[in-house]
Amino acid sequence: MRHDYFGILIVMAKSTSLAKVDSGTLANISIVLFVSVLAIIHLKAVIQPLVVATLIFFLIRPPAQWLEERIGGHPLIAYGVLVVAVMGFLLFASNSMYEAMQSFTNDAPELQKSLDEKVAWVEELSIFGYQPNTSTLTDLVTIETVNSYAAGFVGTLAGFTTGLVTVLIFLLFIILEAETLPKRIKAAYPDDVDRVMSVASDSGDGINTYVITRASVAFGQAVVAAVVLSYMEIPFVFLWVSITFLMDFIPYVGALLSIIPPILLGLIVLPQTSALILIALLIANQQVWGGIIEPQLAGQRLDMSPIVLLLLVAFWGWAWGIMGMVLGVPLAVIMKIGLESDPRTRPIAIMLSRDPDSKSS
Repeated sequence: MRHDYFGILIVMAKSTSLAKVDSGTLANISIVLFVSVLAIIHLKAVIQPLVVATLIFFLIRPPAQWLEERIGGHPLIAYGVLVVAVMGFLLFASNSMYEAMQSFTNDAPELQKSLDEKVAWVEELSIFGYQPNTSTLTDLVTIETVNSYAAGFVGTLAGFTTGLVTVLIFLLFIILEAETLPKRIKAAYPDDVDRVMSVASDSGDGINTYVITRASVAFGQAVVAAVVLSYMEIPFVFLWVSITFLMDFIPYVGALLSIIPPILLGLIVLPQTSALILIALLIANQQVWGGIIEPQLAGQRLDMSPIVLLLLVAFWGWAWGIMGMVLGVPLAVIMKIGLESDPRTRPIAIMLSRDPDSKSS
């Protein structure tokens, strides 16, 4: 019995030794990663709509199944109702943001006049005989900075909505394939069907949990920001609140980046004391929702190393811009679940984890 115990320990040590990792597995993973990066960059027009359609399918599948049980009929009816609702909301939001962006652009001359007055006031200050240099301030706080930031974001959303037809086509085929794909996998790969279906189920659950939690936090933060901006009489509240909501889906940096435009605008149009109060309230709002409420709402944070998430967000931002930064985390969830499902790649999933003890046990 003791001999068997030590034999088991030796086998475990060999299987978990970094020096004993199969070089073939590492080579295969390297090739897959290299080909995937090339495809992500050069086939963006095809892969991005497919990824969006897949994520939308994972999100609407649970309510579609619930709706199908209530109304009966073909599954496409339930999916069709939800798809129309989602696409209608996206079109309404993008159109509203575009109109707000147009109004902001039209009012830019008046805002520039307020900025010039504020800069002139700063130039007249004298602190112990020292007059501050406003050249750096005028380079950082400009109407063009706020305008370009908002225009880039609205442009990304508008570009996404123009590709909705491609997303809808992919989504339609995914819905149709979802009904027959499990049977085909079972017939073709009977030994792997349980693992494949488990990966699909866990991916759907993980994405739904992440999106629901993140959307709840983003919505709450956006509502509070709307109240603060409205009370402080910051113009174009809907535009800044929409950016706050969507940018919160980018982990760690998105929420902080989203408050930069209203803060710059507050420095332009508000008195000095009011501008400082606005900055404090927006930062406090972001910290409370992101640092206190979100962990309580989610039960625990996403089980992935923060540095890994930041690297993934940076990579997807480089490859696909803002849309890639939003899609990066759901794709990371699928990737990590897929790595965990195979014993050969499970050590990589453990290395990506925030809490490896729960995965190694």
